[in-house]
Amino acid sequence: MLVEGAVATVLFGVAMAVFLLGSGGPRSAAGWAPALFVAALAAAYLGMSVARVRCRARARRPRGLAAALPWTALLWAATMVNARATGVVTPERGWLYAIFLLAPALLLGPPGTRWREARTLVAAAALWLPLELRLLPPLPLTPPRGYDALTLVALVHGLYLFLVARPLPGVGYTFRLRRVDVARALGAFVAYAAVALPAGLATGFLAWHPRVTPAALATPLLIYLVTGLPEEFLFRGIIQNSLGRLFGPRAGLALGSVVFGLAHLPDPRYVALATLAGVAYGWVYQRTGRITASAITHAAVDATWVILLRR
Repeated sequence: MLVEGAVATVLFGVAMAVFLLGSGGPRSAAGWAPALFVAALAAAYLGMSVARVRCRARARRPRGLAAALPWTALLWAATMVNARATGVVTPERGWLYAIFLLAPALLLGPPGTRWREARTLVAAAALWLPLELRLLPPLPLTPPRGYDALTLVALVHGLYLFLVARPLPGVGYTFRLRRVDVARALGAFVAYAAVALPAGLATGFLAWHPRVTPAALATPLLIYLVTGLPEEFLFRGIIQNSLGRLFGPRAGLALGSVVFGLAHLPDPRYVALATLAGVAYGWVYQRTGRITASAITHAAVDATWVILLRR
């Protein structure tokens, strides 16, 4: 509990510092709305990594089919308050956001084990595909081209659905990492880089383009929070986890890696490298039982790409 809480608190401070520095800080009454919105989302995002927080949230949730409905309504209301404060809200957007948040909550269905994995996968797809296919209007924190908070809203909603409302065993969202977990994550990164770098350079998909600056020192941590953990939660914690329960661990790893690769269409070279990366991330997840460990490998790969390479 102490380790989880301490790490979550530090990461929350880092996230808020980055946001406030990047946005220039609140400069008006309306400017406070995005800061408070991000603070609430970041607190929920990182707070749900703490086992005691999840347990208390589960104890307070309604029973039955309505387990996620109060949370869904609260998240939608907070989203709309921020959207109105920043001037991006319209009636059409409000309804679209409401449907987007409500659909996966209803698709999960009532408690029980019948078709649980299938329902989980369908609900995860309902949460992921609208963002992947850009079916929803963006929710910029600082209009017109600020960070799209809809991604963070979806992440927080997914964490609540699969960790609190309908807890999915084996997700492994905890910052209580062992030394062996970190060692396996870094070892998988080295093994992947040894294969992917020559392949990417040989096919012309990658090219050396070093951009090592003082700001680059913070890149791995930011990628870990913004890309690594969210994608590992979806692709390993939910998809690979559920497929493994349906078809076995090896098939779950293989199928989950293919799904991850196909998410990087249309370039076949990108699909191949991403599928191979999915194998590395999935192996770390299987061996450690923690998406926070596989996210280390994920962040190391993406940070190497950002700092040293270009397409």
